[in-house]
Amino acid sequence: MSYIVTPFEVTSKGLGAPVKVHFVHLYPAIATRHSDSIDAVFLLDGQKATVAISCATLAELRERDGKSLTDQQLADIAALYLRRTLQQGYEATDAELFLGGEKFRALARELAYI
Repeated sequence: MSYIVTPFEVTSKGLGAPVKVHFVHLYPAIATRHSDSIDAVFLLDGQKATVAISCATLAELRERDGKSLTDQQLADIAALYLRRTLQQGYEATDAELFLGGEKFRALARELAYI
């Protein structure tokens, strides 16, 4: 795939040290675990963390606002959410973070995607 999130480092209150974050891939998780999400997978110092983006939120955005986001934009939004979550002290390693609704819209607006 042609999208990429530049690796970044974030100071995590919950993990007690700076964490190196690498984007791995983006894939639909509907068949994988019936969550109706698009998963953005990251490695945090080698441990997996997933940001599950709600398909219902994406459908609402498309139907109500006529906006469809690219894979690159979804990966960028997921990376920003993960960064903020870590900065706030959440230990996101081996975790699945759900992103939808107004949280998703706020991040998309901040990045000027909607």
